[in-house]
Amino acid sequence: MSKIQLQDFVKYGRLFEIYGSLLSEDRQKIMTSYFEYNMTLVEIAEERNVTRQAVLDAIDKSCEKLDKFEDALHVNETKQNLVLNLQEIKTLADKNSQKEISEKVDNILRKL
Repeated sequence: MSKIQLQDFVKYGRLFEIYGSLLSEDRQKIMTSYFEYNMTLVEIAEERNVTRQAVLDAIDKSCEKLDKFEDALHVNETKQNLVLNLQEIKTLADKNSQKEISEKVDNILRKL
């Protein structure tokens, strides 16, 4: 992966929030420094007394694991779909569309 683009940064930040506890303690610390504290690779490397490349490799491998967790469990995908459905229901509620709200809720319940 080497360079994380903004959309990937957001994606892996979300996946780390969901699955981060499944990573090793060392990887959790590196990912926290990178994604939550926005530290550079050099800053993390200096703090941990390792090379910049070691930090980059740890982040790349952690991101690969996060992708595997999401591919298997779909927690983030399910969460995003739920948020979209709730936003649609709120829009319908704002329009006072009781029948459409009922149908939308029934549809969501069928999917669960």
